Amino acid sequence: MPDKPHVCLIVDNPLRDLEGLVLLGRQLATKGATVTLVPMYEQGFDVPALRPDLVLVNYTRPNNADLIKAYKRAGILVGVLDTEGIGGKNPDQFAEMVQSVGCTDLVDLYCVWGQAQHAAFLRRGTVPAALLHATGCPRYDFCAAPWRAALPRPPLEPGYVLINTNFPVANPRFSDSSSAEEDSMVQAGFSREFARQFVADAGKAYRSVLETSLKLAKHFSDVQFVLRPHPFENIASYDVLAELPNFHVRQDGTSLEWISGARLLVHQNCSTAIEATMLKVEPLSMEWFNTPSLRLDAATRVSRGAGSESDLIELVRQGLDGRLSPVARETEQFRQQIIGDLFTAVDGASSSRVTSAILDAIATASGGKRDTSALPRASLRGVAAEAVRRALGYKASSALRRSYSAPESERRRIGKAFSPEMVNSALRRICAASGDGRHFVVQPATGSSRRMSRALSGASLQLAEAV
Repeated sequence: MPDKPHVCLIVDNPLRDLEGLVLLGRQLATKGATVTLVPMYEQGFDVPALRPDLVLVNYTRPNNADLIKAYKRAGILVGVLDTEGIGGKNPDQFAEMVQSVGCTDLVDLYCVWGQAQHAAFLRRGTVPAALLHATGCPRYDFCAAPWRAALPRPPLEPGYVLINTNFPVANPRFSDSSSAEEDSMVQAGFSREFARQFVADAGKAYRSVLETSLKLAKHFSDVQFVLRPHPFENIASYDVLAELPNFHVRQDGTSLEWISGARLLVHQNCSTAIEATMLKVEPLSMEWFNTPSLRLDAATRVSRGAGSESDLIELVRQGLDGRLSPVARETEQFRQQIIGDLFTAVDGASSSRVTSAILDAIATASGGKRDTSALPRASLRGVAAEAVRRALGYKASSALRRSYSAPESERRRIGKAFSPEMVNSALRRICAASGDGRHFVVQPATGSSRRMSRALSGASLQLAEAV
């Protein structure tokens, strides 16, 4: 293995993923690695320019297949830590979806979140056993010591009722219509029939949640409510709630941060219900307008189900008064089981497990020459995009892109940007919680040559130990 291996970590959605990847980056850095955090939309420029030993991508999907092929042709190892680690209806469907979109034959490492996914991938042969690791997801390390101390405090007084919504398809932030979201679902591997039903049901559920939220806030007028839309939702659609004196609509911070300060969590089909159980906050599920296409079994089964609006009001009242009865034995058993199935463990060690898997993959590969002759060719579009990036560099390529790309594409890019201040804030909290006395900061990744500097976006950030 190189004396100081270089690892690039692709950051998909900063609101969801950044802090977990900052923790992972710090864990790698303490083991002697050079670590660069790369925005997802800038990876086509920055990863080839930086030429790391390994790039940890956020998924394998059709939209990044050409990039993965380019990395492999450049001799860069490719690892995966899927940001949608519990996506799909069950582990077998998730394994099938990952397998159906291809590229798994190109990866050198695949980290799944839980034991159920690991078993499903093995059953289906999605990824060779030697490359597959059940690690958990680093962002859930903040549910356990010592990293829970690194969670930021919510900017509101604790004790509010949190409502988490999960309607990026019905209420999209980055696209102009639900039909575009339907097309995205089809491209991700879902059938057109399922996608169409999902979009229709999600629209009805979105409107029902909005109506229910208004009624809750008016019924409990002396209680503070916080609604946190999914990071890919349009926050402006909830302005009617924000006008209420006891209601706050916030899309900043992490879900764990907001759950940690909540008295109760109200949701429908939101995986943050499982996060709530990790943090000992009771999740309440709005089941009277749920549908088979929307239902996420795990999120429903860990929650106390409300079969009607009046049931929900009573559950909220009991929760606020501290009178909720213990959950059924089968619910408690399922809560314990689902942690292992979906997240491996809530022990604060997922980032350490991913770190070990990455460094082992680099060490295993360093002893042999990498044969790139048999790699599949990129698509014509991929070949053209790579040629433009190389010929024009980042600034000129970006100007060309902005001249023809749709407005929603540019909004999506802006929404997924992150700053050095965001990362350094997380690093300060993580370093303080670590107790090891080591401190790290980030600075923009720069090139060692004029050609390299011309190719880099300037948005990727590299960790360095503070003296």
